[in-house]
Amino acid sequence: MQRGKQPLWRRKIVFVVVFLMVNLISIAFLAVREKAAVNQKLFDQAAETEVQFGGIMETYERSFQLFAHMMAREIEHEPDPDSVRAYLKGMDASLLNIVGETYDGLYMYYKGQYLYSWDTPYSVYEDSGYVVTERPWYQDAVAGKGEIVFTPPYMSYANHYILTTISQLQADGETVFAYDIKMEDIQNLVSSMEQFQQEQILIYDGAGTVVGSTVPGYLGGNLQISLEEAAQNLEDAQAELDALKKDSGAETARAEDTDSTEDAVGAEDTAKSEEIAKAEEKRESAAAFLEFRQRLSEWGKTSGDMSGSAKPVTMDGNRYYLYNHQTADCGMMVLVPEVTMLKATVGTWLVPFLVMELILIYVLGSVGRELRNQELRAAYVKMGQIQKRLELALSAAQKAAAVDDLTGLMNFKSFQTEVGEQLDTMDEKDSGILIMIDGDHFKRVNDNYGHSVGDEVIRLSAQMIIGRIRTVDLASRLHGDEFAIFVSNTDNYDVARTIMEDINASIAKEAGKRNMPAITLSAGAVTARRGGRYTELFKAADEALYQAKKTHNGGFASFEEI
Repeated sequence: MQRGKQPLWRRKIVFVVVFLMVNLISIAFLAVREKAAVNQKLFDQAAETEVQFGGIMETYERSFQLFAHMMAREIEHEPDPDSVRAYLKGMDASLLNIVGETYDGLYMYYKGQYLYSWDTPYSVYEDSGYVVTERPWYQDAVAGKGEIVFTPPYMSYANHYILTTISQLQADGETVFAYDIKMEDIQNLVSSMEQFQQEQILIYDGAGTVVGSTVPGYLGGNLQISLEEAAQNLEDAQAELDALKKDSGAETARAEDTDSTEDAVGAEDTAKSEEIAKAEEKRESAAAFLEFRQRLSEWGKTSGDMSGSAKPVTMDGNRYYLYNHQTADCGMMVLVPEVTMLKATVGTWLVPFLVMELILIYVLGSVGRELRNQELRAAYVKMGQIQKRLELALSAAQKAAAVDDLTGLMNFKSFQTEVGEQLDTMDEKDSGILIMIDGDHFKRVNDNYGHSVGDEVIRLSAQMIIGRIRTVDLASRLHGDEFAIFVSNTDNYDVARTIMEDINASIAKEAGKRNMPAITLSAGAVTARRGGRYTELFKAADEALYQAKKTHNGGFASFEEI
């Protein structure tokens, strides 16, 4: 009797061992797939950021070329330095209108003189020991030998933005044109590139200087300096702050011992307070960057080379994926919580795992058929129930992989697929309109109210978009405050324009009801026909959107009209 039961008992053990081994192999295989999916997602994000960063830098360079061309023409016409100085100062308002908020001032070294557009007396520079030929922008221009060069940017604590200088040595080998720009467009790019919850993004230039960051304290820091240099920067900032506080106290005591007027004392106190506030901000940024630099050093010891692929790291007790993408001109570093990334790549690992589990259960059930017929029939019933649940789980997983978590709209990938299918299947006479949408002044909402309110504004915008289109139309959130709509069965731009007007009116009305800030949505549109390609339509609609965005107030433009 005992001998009859022994083979069955052993076979059950074999089934359990096989089940565990197959699951372990499956988990290992899916881990490889998951890592590849994470790398691909972060690479795509970094590559898109690199392209947009390059476009911004090209825009900066074009504005400098405009300035250089105007100055070269003026010098040729009127070479006297005093005349050139007057012309330079007169260019301020014109360039501000042309370039916009990125403009911060222009200057030049001409015939041994320092000429600049602002009103600060030259004696101020002389008293501070300012020697033009020893300044980085001048030396970089000379080293560039006629090429346009960018001096590594720095954080201006007096103005609260990143500054860089573009300069160029002219053909005479002595004259240098220089141009200060605010790199706010880079910070706007960082805000628009956030695709994951609690994601941290850094953009740095070829010299390692952080020019854009979701953590403002990192701006102006240099990733290539050593830990010792970062620590020294913090000590210097602390010493500067301590000296200002000490000097402020001494000034207050002297003022009390003299007959200084209250207005004079008040003005001095205000100036000192502003200097102390700037020094405190500088010290806080130095401390934040030192902490981040120490983390990078620790991660480098455990992960080795941090370039090329996503590395798992630990920060504040939580697991993150660290991805560093670097080229000769710029680099991008991304930190994404592991849980957030797993959710974003659910279609890569959950669906195959569920399918493999279903197959494994079916195979083991088939192999065990000769064990017990009654148990097998019960197993079939149970397996049918499991299969139904798995199908439901698969359907939910596939839906989750195609939907934007924040708004419930289609995500970028599923939208691109759906539009591509419509372009391939529509009749020759059919048409549609692709509308690219971008929020106006959305960054102000995040800056003034915080990201949670910003998320609510994005949700409200999505609700108004989906409420103003038909069931046959498509709507998607691409990323950040950017959306897209595909309107079927029309080539009439008035229809698209009316849709956008209704959406903007609805956002304003509903935001007022909910007591929340409202934004306007600018839009660019292009007609789509059978055989068209999504990438080409996307580019054309984006060019139209660029024109519409010039008003920053819910503008609309079509590709054929620009």
